[in-house]
Amino acid sequence: MEVLSTVRIRWITVAYTVSILLFLPFISFCQEKKKEKKKIELKHADVLEYDESLGHKARRLIGNVQFEHEGTLMDCDSAYLYENNSLDAFSNVKINKGDSVFMFCQKLFYDGNTKLARAREKVKLDDGEMELYTEFLNHDLNKDVAQYFQGGTIYTEKDTLTSQLGNYYTELNDFYFRKDVVLRNPQYIMNSDTLKFNTSTEIAYFLGPTTIVAEENTIVCKNGWYDTKNDLSQFNEDATIHSETQSITGDSLFYNRNLGYGKAICNVKVVDTAEHVILEGDFAEYFDSLNKVIMIDRALLKQKMDADTLYLHADTLLSYIDSITDKRILFAFHKVQFYKEDMQGRCDSLVYSYVDSTIHLYTDPILWSDENQLTADSIWIQMKN
Repeated sequence: MEVLSTVRIRWITVAYTVSILLFLPFISFCQEKKKEKKKIELKHADVLEYDESLGHKARRLIGNVQFEHEGTLMDCDSAYLYENNSLDAFSNVKINKGDSVFMFCQKLFYDGNTKLARAREKVKLDDGEMELYTEFLNHDLNKDVAQYFQGGTIYTEKDTLTSQLGNYYTELNDFYFRKDVVLRNPQYIMNSDTLKFNTSTEIAYFLGPTTIVAEENTIVCKNGWYDTKNDLSQFNEDATIHSETQSITGDSLFYNRNLGYGKAICNVKVVDTAEHVILEGDFAEYFDSLNKVIMIDRALLKQKMDADTLYLHADTLLSYIDSITDKRILFAFHKVQFYKEDMQGRCDSLVYSYVDSTIHLYTDPILWSDENQLTADSIWIQMKN
């Protein structure tokens, strides 16, 4: 009985092994069929010739040539089609994947097995939102990635962008630019080390040192983003906005160019080069049209005065340029304290006019100078002379 059981087990094992061995070629055959690449199909040509001098049994095609490969149409004036599932196309080459992306060039070298198209000479890529011009472009139709590597120029409705290297992800409408990146807009010129740009949203993302030069100011930062369609932007890491008379620096800057409004957050410094004034704090708002700055959260003013410096602290500092005198006026609100070597004081609110260098103290002002203390309903100080 035990012998019969052993024989039966061995027979089942042998049968199972044979089944696997018989099934393996079928699996291998299915995998080979799966790996098999679809051949490039010739749709039309006015003239067809065989040219065996090239060593690939090439077919030479002339006049109104059109190919189709996995949904992609290719048109040209003349071409060579090879047995290894590749082609070379010449003159007035046009490629369309069946979507809104079109590519034009004068020479095309296409591998049907890898779906890699190498476009050369007068290359144009058009996705409906932008046009890319270059002389050398590799387009991976399988991964929907186009790459230029010897300089390219992109045109959108408002912007012109140039760089030495660029990758375009056609499905996402995302461009990645590197090396000598320049974005030109009617309102500004942007220079960057590395830039990401979406042609649909027209938002640029800075991924390296960036400078933006406009008529009214210059902006520098190390990363951030710029919405070129709506003129909204945010700048981070050593971000600074320079204007003719002052600069604003902060860990993060937000700027609306249409409204002329800026916002700075953390480690904020506003430098007035004309009046030698520095405002510091952790939050500031800036208004272009009024040349006005509001500083809160640890707000501090530093004013250089000959060999001395005036330090002034308050809950809120408001500074703007008087349009009549073209001089700055400073307002300090609540818990005001100030200090310089020969004088110190405090009050609830203060007005500092740079027209005549006068300071007006309001609401319970106290002034100390040497051994003297002065109190009053209000105090007026002449800083000059």
